[in-house]
Amino acid sequence: MTRIRFLGSGNAFADGGRSHACIHVTAPGISLLLDCGGSSLPMIKRYIDPAAITAVAVTHLHGDHFGGIPFLLDEQKWAGRKTPLAIGGPPSLESRVRMVSQGFGIGTTREYLGFDVPFIVLGPDERAFGGARVAAVPVRHSPAAEPHGLRVRVDGKLIAYSGDASWSDDLVALARGADVFICEATLFAASEEKDNPVHVSYETLRANRGRFDCRRMILTHLGATSLAHARELEMEYATDGLELTL
Repeated sequence: MTRIRFLGSGNAFADGGRSHACIHVTAPGISLLLDCGGSSLPMIKRYIDPAAITAVAVTHLHGDHFGGIPFLLDEQKWAGRKTPLAIGGPPSLESRVRMVSQGFGIGTTREYLGFDVPFIVLGPDERAFGGARVAAVPVRHSPAAEPHGLRVRVDGKLIAYSGDASWSDDLVALARGADVFICEATLFAASEEKDNPVHVSYETLRANRGRFDCRRMILTHLGATSLAHARELEMEYATDGLELTL
């Protein structure tokens, strides 16, 4: 049985008091985080034992998606962790995590942490990662952040996750064949995409829902306007703490 827990369903500005992007995927022998934004650790500790996490897959290099990794590493150091914690994502992820950690006064070496942190570059070819099979597919967002969506095969199920992305056919390809497609909807109205071209709107996703070949679609990364119109949303959307069973 595969479970998905939304530990953070908010945008970068924590609109609505929501935590930064962080999704926990579990199945027999698997405890995997999809993103670990800056505010993730309190929600992680509310719902799960951080020691059970074996890997973190990161979609892109914005702080609300990877900025919680240094705090997770340091927490596990002081908790006495000995088992490796794998971190996978874009090519520059390792250097960025080490740079941010240094700024926070947190070490990333085995000598400091007491456990190994293997960094793995995830790409379009599906590979073993954290007990799952994971592929990272480029999407359109801020190019310097090396944005990717993730396709995660766990216990016979396929989870697709957009990370942050503007509208393009990349999202349709990313979702193809998924049991669940978790997609950002930072904006509400399609007209907002002109002023904020690196995110997608609820209206655009709703208008194109028929193009998505996925069994279920859940919106996340909700911003101020999406939340202001929450009662009007005709598509499923995540809240912090929401758990799904596939």
